[in-house]
Amino acid sequence: MNPDPPRVGPVSLSERIVFIDVLRGMALFGILAANMRAFFAPLDCYDNIGILFHGRADVLAQVFIEGFIQGKFITLFSFLFGMGFAIQMSRAEARGARFMGFYPRRLLALALIGLIHGMLIWAGDVLVTYALSGAILLLFRNRQQKTLLWWAGSLFALPIVASTFFLGLYYSRFRPHWMEPKPPDVQKIYAVIQIYAHGTMRQILAQNWVEWKHELPTDLFAIYATGLFLLGMWVWRAGIVQRLDEYRPVLKRVCAWCLPVGLIISLYVAITRAVLPPGEVSVRAWSVGVLWLPGSHILAAGYASGLALLYLDEKKRRYLLPFAAVGRTALTNYLMQSVICTLFFYHYTTGLYGRIGPAAGLIPTIVLYAAQVVVSNWWLQRYRFGPMEWLWRGITYGKFPSMSKDEVSPTLDAPSLPSPITLSAVEGVPTTTATPGKTAE
Repeated sequence: MNPDPPRVGPVSLSERIVFIDVLRGMALFGILAANMRAFFAPLDCYDNIGILFHGRADVLAQVFIEGFIQGKFITLFSFLFGMGFAIQMSRAEARGARFMGFYPRRLLALALIGLIHGMLIWAGDVLVTYALSGAILLLFRNRQQKTLLWWAGSLFALPIVASTFFLGLYYSRFRPHWMEPKPPDVQKIYAVIQIYAHGTMRQILAQNWVEWKHELPTDLFAIYATGLFLLGMWVWRAGIVQRLDEYRPVLKRVCAWCLPVGLIISLYVAITRAVLPPGEVSVRAWSVGVLWLPGSHILAAGYASGLALLYLDEKKRRYLLPFAAVGRTALTNYLMQSVICTLFFYHYTTGLYGRIGPAAGLIPTIVLYAAQVVVSNWWLQRYRFGPMEWLWRGITYGKFPSMSKDEVSPTLDAPSLPSPITLSAVEGVPTTTATPGKTAE
C-alpha cells in the first residue's frame, strides 16, 4: 500500500518570518489611506478630488496622500504577494508536495472572494486583479532569476511606452475622437453622491454594480501587478529576506537613494496633478503619467528598506511587532476596511458620503487602522487565523484547519538552514530562529 503523498498545510506560527507580516501590516495602512478617498467620494474624483473640495487643507491632504502614500503601499502589498507565491512553491518542493495541486484552488478562491467584494461591497476591489496576476505567475514558476528580472523590467517599462505612444497619437493628425479632452461630468458625480448618501440599499447596490462593471477592464488588465509579483519572487529566491542582516549595507544604500529620489518624483507628480485641469492632455500630463509608477516603486523600495533597517535594530523592533498581527490577518483586514467604511459613509448609517474631504478623511483612516491593530492582536492571542484567512485556507487545502490554538493541525516540517532573522516572542511563543523554510504566506 502506497503511503499518502505529502500535503501542504497552513503555515504555522513557528514557520513565519515576522518581518514579512510587519511589512504587509503596514502596507494595509497605506492602502486604507489611499482608498479612503474612494469610500467617501465618487471614483471619478479619486485623482481629482478638487472637483468637490477646494479648501487649502483638502488640497494639501490630497498632495500628501498622493506624494507619500498612493501607489507606494499597494506596491509593497503586490510585491509581498509575489513573494508569498515563491514561499508557497519552495515549501511545496521541500515537502515533496504538488504545488499545482493546491495553488490554482487558492487563486480561484481569492477570485471568488474578490468578485463578491467588488460586486456587493465596494467596486474598487483589487483581489480579482491579484488572482489573475497570480495565474500569470504560474508561467514563471520554473524560470531562471534573470528571466524574472527581465520580464519584471519589461512590464515596468510598458506604462512609459504606452504613455509616450498615446501622447504622440494625441498630437498627430490620426487622433481618434475618444482622445478629445472632456471636462468632468459634474452632474453624474452629484447623482452618484445622491445615491450613496441618500439612496436605498437596492439603489446603492445597483450603483456599485455599475461602477464595478466600469472598473472590471482595469481588473482584467492585470499586467501592471505581475511585474511586482515577479520582483517579489526574485527577492525571495535570492535569499534577501531570509538573511536581512547580511544585506544591511545594501539596505542602507537602497534607503539612502530611494527615499529622496522617490520623494522628489512623487511630490512632483502630486503637485503637478493638483494644478492640472481634469482631463488635460499635455506634456505636463504626460510627465505625470510616465513618472507616477517609477516614483511609486522607488519610494516603496525606500520604505521597505527603511523598515527592514528598523526591524534589524532590536531596540526599535518592538515598536513594529504589533503590526505583524495586521499582516497575518491581511485579507480579513482589507475586506473589513471596505465593509466598515461603506457602512459608515453610505446611507446605511451617517450618509456622510460626498460631505467630507481628504483632510477630514485622515481621521477615520487613523482611527480605523488603530482599531485594526488592536483587534488583530487580540484575535490572534485567541485564534490561529483571521476569519477570512481560515475560509481561504479551507477552500485551498480542501480541509478547514482548527481555529483553536489548543488544537493545532499537524504540519510537515521543511528542512531548515541557518538564518539570522529572529522570530521575536509574540503571543507567548518563545524566541526562536527563523529559516528560509519558516515563512509567512
